[in-house]
Amino acid sequence: MAHIRSMKYDVAVVGGGPGGLHCARILSENGVRTALLERNKIIGRKVCAGGITWGGLIKTIPEHLIERSFSQQTVITRFQKTLVTSNDPMVATVDRVALGQYMAETAGNAGAEIISKALVERIDKNQITYRKNGSHTTIHFDYLVGADGSNSKVRAFLDLNTVSPMGVGVQYRVNGTYDEMIWNFDSKRFRTGYSWIFPHRTSASVGAYAGATPPAFNLKERLQQWLNTLNIDVSDLKIEADNINHRFVGWSFGRCFLIGDAAGLASPLTGEGINPAIVSGETAARTIIDASYRPVELNRIIAKHQKHQKMAGIAERSAFRSLVLSELCSFLLRHRMLAFNTLEMA
Repeated sequence: MAHIRSMKYDVAVVGGGPGGLHCARILSENGVRTALLERNKIIGRKVCAGGITWGGLIKTIPEHLIERSFSQQTVITRFQKTLVTSNDPMVATVDRVALGQYMAETAGNAGAEIISKALVERIDKNQITYRKNGSHTTIHFDYLVGADGSNSKVRAFLDLNTVSPMGVGVQYRVNGTYDEMIWNFDSKRFRTGYSWIFPHRTSASVGAYAGATPPAFNLKERLQQWLNTLNIDVSDLKIEADNINHRFVGWSFGRCFLIGDAAGLASPLTGEGINPAIVSGETAARTIIDASYRPVELNRIIAKHQKHQKMAGIAERSAFRSLVLSELCSFLLRHRMLAFNTLEMA
């Protein structure tokens, strides 16, 4: 293999999602020479409903990136419909490409080298080789951060389990104005998962999530059935789908770190992953900068992940348990005996 060039950085970050970009920005702001490799041409593209929580990223991004914000949520189960309200917005929606471009710009302005269209081909102990436009480059690094999603090459490099069952998310982007943010936990149709409507400025993400998906479970067909009941026509639209890794295997491995979906930090219950990616990305950066850094916020996220794992595990054992859990949560939300953020990774 002929290499066009060989470069040296303090840190190589693989993956240009919110977690990787946030990590690269913090590192660069603190004088750490950082390269971020993103395989896609356009940073920010991902199958995602674009929902961010008030307790998470929503407070840290410019107002112009927020498309819609909601101080109430509609939660539907087989036998209940509950309107959850709050004085402050609970969830807002953002365009993932716009968010990615903003975060890439801020990381670049801080000094990070953002390399798009970089396909990682080989990872060794302290070097990584990627291909871009037919040419190969080797980066030497002191630290490696895997922010490359559910099918992480960095996770595979660490010889961690990459074949565990993952969650699956599917969605359509439909044009039009939608005023209601809906979470539909219909256990008969979606088992332990749910479907959603997340309104944006001039469109909406309508989709479904399944945390445990046996081969016979046709998520696309079940989503279509639900959309038919709402008279939402998606016949001319292309469905988007992606794996969601919620099998947490740890985040710190010597001089290598995993963040976000690469670490399996997405919620097993809802598939939410943006805030865990941001928090774990910051934790990795702070730990590289200062080995004595205490990951208090990430430990809180991990504890919440474990709670979601237990709740999802209960629901997955039988259809009856799934039904009982969804109805119980809806009842408790209605009577304000359960906070909505209990279901969030924030």
